[in-house]
Formats: sequence, C-alpha cells, structure tokens
Amino acid sequence: MPAPLHLVFVPFLARSHFAPLAAAAAAACGDGTTGATILTTPHFAALAPPSVPVRAAPFSIPGGHEDFSLLPDESSAPAFFFAAEAALAPALAAAVRAHAGAVAVVSDAVLHWAPRVARECGVPHVTFHTIGAFAAASMVAVHLHRPDVLEDPVAVPGGFPVPVELRRVHVNEEALAHLPLFRAAEAGSCAVAFNSFSALEADFAEYYRNVDGSPKKVFLVGPRRATPGVASSDVAVTGGAERDPILRWLDGQEAGSVVYACFGSTCGLSAEQLRELGAGLRASGTPFLWVIPAATEGTEQHDERASGHGMVVAGRWAPQAEILAHRAVGGFLSHCGWNSVLDAVCAGVPLATWPLRAEQFLNEALLVDVLRVGVRVREVGSKADVEAVVPAAAVASAVGKLMDGGADEAAARMARVRELGVAGRAAVAEGGSSCSDWARLVDELKALHGHSNDA
Repeated sequence: MPAPLHLVFVPFLARSHFAPLAAAAAAACGDGTTGATILTTPHFAALAPPSVPVRAAPFSIPGGHEDFSLLPDESSAPAFFFAAEAALAPALAAAVRAHAGAVAVVSDAVLHWAPRVARECGVPHVTFHTIGAFAAASMVAVHLHRPDVLEDPVAVPGGFPVPVELRRVHVNEEALAHLPLFRAAEAGSCAVAFNSFSALEADFAEYYRNVDGSPKKVFLVGPRRATPGVASSDVAVTGGAERDPILRWLDGQEAGSVVYACFGSTCGLSAEQLRELGAGLRASGTPFLWVIPAATEGTEQHDERASGHGMVVAGRWAPQAEILAHRAVGGFLSHCGWNSVLDAVCAGVPLATWPLRAEQFLNEALLVDVLRVGVRVREVGSKADVEAVVPAAAVASAVGKLMDGGADEAAARMARVRELGVAGRAAVAEGGSSCSDWARLVDELKALHGHSNDA
C-alpha cells in the first residue's frame, strides 16, 4: 500500500498568515489520507499545533524582528522578504527531498519563490491565500482592467459578480505594484486555495478562476482558524476554575448585549485614538469587552479590569473564537482582518467595520456593501481620513447602530450573518463544501505526483 500524500506547509512569517496555514496542516494530519509538516522559523514553531511536525529553519534579520507584522516601518519589508526567502527556500527543498513518497507543497501566496522550489524538486504546488476571494478578485480585476489613472471612486471592472465601488485609498497601490510578481508565481501552481467557504464567496472564487482568460483550479477550503492552545503561552482553558476571566465575565452578561472590540494582534492605534475609542465605547451605553493584545503606547493605562461599563484587557492574547461564540456577544468592532472576519461570520456576529490597512478596506466593502452584515465606523475618502482620529461620538454612533436589536435594519443584518454562520460551520463539517473541496484538492495532488507543475 503506498504511503499517504505528505504536504509541506509554508506559512508567511506573520502571525495572521501563520494561523490559517497551521490550522490547515492540523486538519490535514487528522483526515487519515495525508500527512503534514510545517516549515517555518523557531519563533513561529512555538505557535504550531502540537499534532503537526515542524521543521524550523534559522532566521535572522537586522533589528531581530521575526514577525513581519511587527516591523517598525514599511522600509524594512524588502529586507524581511529577502531574509525569509534566504532562510526558507533551501529548507523547503530539503524538506521535500526528505520524503521518499508522494509530496506536495502548500505555501502562502506572498511566498512567490515557493512554486519555483517545488517545480525544481518535481512536486506539485498549491498557492494558499490567507485573504478572501472577494479581496483577491477585486485586486486582480482592478489591476487587469485599470485605466492609466485610477478613478476615484472606481467601479470594480471586468464583469465583477456584483457592482462594487471603491475609493482609491481602499486599493492598496503597493500591493497592485507587486501583483504581477505574485500572479506569475501563482501560474506555476497546480491549484489555488482560499481560506473561505462556498456560501460566502463562491461567486468571487469563480470569477478569480477565470479572470485572466487562463482558467485555474480554485478551491475554497475554509474557514481554517487557529485552535485555542496552539502555544503553551496562549492556552485558554474553558472549564472549571481555570476558565479565562474574559469568558467568566461574559457569563454574567445578558444574551446579545456585549460589543467586542479588538483590532487584531497588532493594535495600530495611537494613544489619542485609544482614548477616543475608550470614551466612545463608554458613551455608547452598551456593555463592552475591549481587548488590546499588543502592548503599544498608551495601553499602560488599560490594565485588565471590569467596570460598570465593561471589561478592558490589555497586553495579552484572548480566545477570540470563543468570545465571539459566547451567547453574550452581539456585535464586533473590528479592523476587518480576514481571520477576524471569518471568526465573526462563523459565530453569526455582525460587525462595526474600522479598517486600517492592506486589504481590510476591501473586506469592509464585502461586509457592508455586498453581504450587508456590517456598519461603517467612518467613511474614508482619502489617506488623510485613514490617518485622522475617529472621535468618540462616531464610535458611540456606530456601536449604537450595530447593537440596536429593535431596529428592522439591525434585525435583518443579524438574520443574514446568522445564516452565514450556519453555512460556515456546515462547510467544515463532514460532507460540507470545504471538506469536499479539500478532498478534491488532495485527489488532484495525488494524481499530479511525479509530474512537474508545468504539466
């Protein structure tokens, strides 16, 4: 009997990118038909699921920043990408050649060199997108069909599945500039996988499959989400006396009454903005849970405490998926990172959207304009709007609009997101759409084993 297919997963060196690929690797190890290894650095090896073997490659960069999302400024990005390739490319070749049986590589879409390494080793490669199909498709559409000067606003062109207008500031110009490199690399893959599911983004995945006239195989295999406890320092015990204090506090709140506020693993807000955000949450009159995971300037005043208004947690990891799934949480004030979007949608929780950078503005458009499960905290028409401090009154207004369960609009929004939540959970259950797509992808890789990706 032949050995099972072995998948080498290569996440990008940023926590938000690492988590979904690590979760996919854990699922691959548990499906009985594949084995998996995660190739990463010692820093991220500590965050890997205990069920997945890890190969750690030495990594160093001036300044010692091992997580891309924690770089001090954008000028450091080229050096980081260069150091990541120098460390991981030879290690990937060694990892592939260490297995005598059928092997395939699954790597983050931004690791443009990985398809080349897989091809040189004679094994299939899969490009894994840690962003959604809507964001990826709209970026490619704008890139392929853009005029010489990008209009403002720009209607997403090229026969997009739904009419969507974006402001120029919503479209990441730097990402557009690098898109040809990533698209050329992706052309060397035998398949493309998105951390998403059919009920959420099937139309956009189909558009992406055909957008450039050279159809590719696209699979929706999500939501792949980090499992609580992937690292010993991040354990969120859910039972008995050791239950996380956050969850214990939520236990005492009324159903659907709490708004959860969190801006991802890197806060990105100034001390002044943190003050306005806190004032707005208090002024909303809504019980709130405010988590500030990263220690940034101005957070020292926000130690972990509960008050008559809500609970503030600063400087530590929080069990986000469990928080959003808690009966007390009725809304999520979010930066619209894709992992957070999936957590909220799969929990059936509507969002107040406050994007900060990258594809987050595109995710906001999906949530507010297409799915209609979110409300904007602010309107952004220029870079100055992105950088401006959002006043407490705007925060309070958005939270009030989001949490007003008595309004017809809010009730309809809640019904829509709950329906998506049911679909998202079903997608990853046995027989669900994402499980079926994953099984089809594995079958494709088994069939391709032993052939170059050019085949």
